[in-house]
Amino acid sequence: MLNAAVVGLGWWGKQIVTSLAASEKITVTRGVDVNLDGVRDFADMHGLAVGDSYEDVLADDAVDAVILVTPHALHEEQVLAAAAAGKQIFCEKPFSLSAESALRMLEACDKAGLKAIGIGHERRFEPALEAMKTHLDAGDFGTLIHIECNWSHNNFTKAVASGWRKDSKQAPLGTLTALGVHITDYFQSMAGPVARLRATTADRSPLFPGNDTVAVQFTFESGVTGYMCNIATTPFHSAIKVFGDKGWGEARENSNVDIPEPATLTTRWLDEELTIQTHQTQNVVRANLDQWADAAQGNGAYRFTRDHLLHNVEILQAIVRSAESGGEVAVR
Repeated sequence: MLNAAVVGLGWWGKQIVTSLAASEKITVTRGVDVNLDGVRDFADMHGLAVGDSYEDVLADDAVDAVILVTPHALHEEQVLAAAAAGKQIFCEKPFSLSAESALRMLEACDKAGLKAIGIGHERRFEPALEAMKTHLDAGDFGTLIHIECNWSHNNFTKAVASGWRKDSKQAPLGTLTALGVHITDYFQSMAGPVARLRATTADRSPLFPGNDTVAVQFTFESGVTGYMCNIATTPFHSAIKVFGDKGWGEARENSNVDIPEPATLTTRWLDEELTIQTHQTQNVVRANLDQWADAAQGNGAYRFTRDHLLHNVEILQAIVRSAESGGEVAVR
């Protein structure tokens, strides 16, 4: 059992604390936030000791791990400090905003002897997406040809997305760091590393500042092609599609991960028959954190490798470069 502190008790930090309430792997004992008046009632409800000092948490021998739910620009400094203090580390996505920064963070974690670094990409644990990957790994789709996704919603036009979540320096290209990095992580788990990409952005709606649309074409090192679109102002929509020479699959979700609604996986094989399976919602946030907690303590593997963390930051950085240049760019 890891005794953990959640650093950042905003909207998503609260979601993590709530999701871990029944965990048998992690106990959240402390919380850190700059707005103590705004989080005291929540902390009291969950029995958390709360303060505004990250340094105090790092100095607390009773805290085994930190769960960082903080602005992206703070991740490197906070990860380096936690590694130096000998804490286990779970960091919300994106891990960093540049590959150079991510490498420094990973090297510090390696030096500290950390067995696993947690990352907030819970989508890999969603039942419909797990089922689609199982089909791919079993060869049911045959040779993978193409993968695509449109995951869009208007959550970030609301008050929950105030401040740094709309800051173009910390959250470039609209919802890329909120939605897109989840998809690129899932893409690399299915199709492997990305070789090159081309990104296009648009500012279509006054409801979201700056670029409210980002669309990206991918070419993977394997030869697979891909496409992703994120829109920041439309009602919720999520569809991920995989195409092979023996069949295709489409995973559709009806709501964001914080709202428990079932998802569907539609498949079609060479016999042309459509099959639709409904997958009930699961606590995927806890599933991700629990698996990390086990791996961090040397009990089993974590499905996110060091290379996955680094490469997803490389993809993010390449998307930003491509959008700025207007051309295709190599990822690494």
